[in-house]
Amino acid sequence: MEYSNKLKQSLETAGEADYFIIIISLFFCIISSFILRYVYRSKSNSLSSKIQISSIIPLLSNITFLVILIVKSSLALSLGLVGALSVIRFRTPVKEPEDLAYLFFAIALGIGYGALQMYTTSIIFTVLIIIIWFFMSNKKENINNDFNIIIECDAEKNQLYFDKILDLLKVNCLEANLVKIEKDLKTVTMYYKVSFGNSDNIKSLMSVLDKEFNDIKFSFYENKILD
Repeated sequence: MEYSNKLKQSLETAGEADYFIIIISLFFCIISSFILRYVYRSKSNSLSSKIQISSIIPLLSNITFLVILIVKSSLALSLGLVGALSVIRFRTPVKEPEDLAYLFFAIALGIGYGALQMYTTSIIFTVLIIIIWFFMSNKKENINNDFNIIIECDAEKNQLYFDKILDLLKVNCLEANLVKIEKDLKTVTMYYKVSFGNSDNIKSLMSVLDKEFNDIKFSFYENKILD
């Protein structure tokens, strides 16, 4: 009887310790994911979908943390999860390798902290962030100022947006030319070739498009990618 009570007490203590470790790991995962988001916004050379990707980095890390935590607890749940995830399709492709690297980084954070490997994950995360911040920063001289811009909007609003978008491009670009239009029942996709004076004009145009149009999608690519 005394032995069973001691066993029960030890199990309860172990359970409390596990919950404490999980909470601490989750805290580190949240903090690290927001640090990664800040580094991505500050140092990334990516121009397409940068705002959207930066907004999902913390969410992706913490969802992965939860998934790994569930998988660890049950083999049956892990097999069911694999089946459920296999039917997921991403309709918006990630077009730049740098964006993909940051997304994998966010997933790796969730995996590391979800596996409760706090010390190892924190050390590796810190080293990689230092390397990115000091040795892989965005350098203006490496940015090509000739771009293709793809803008997708609702077909019903095309006439309303067409002239306004072209005017904004001409204001913020040295040169802006409409080269292609694709239209279906729901959307209109416009392809522009533009030249910028410097990288500040690129950031300015992205900011203006975000502010003026809440319901359009736009992507920036170097000319050599689509030519």
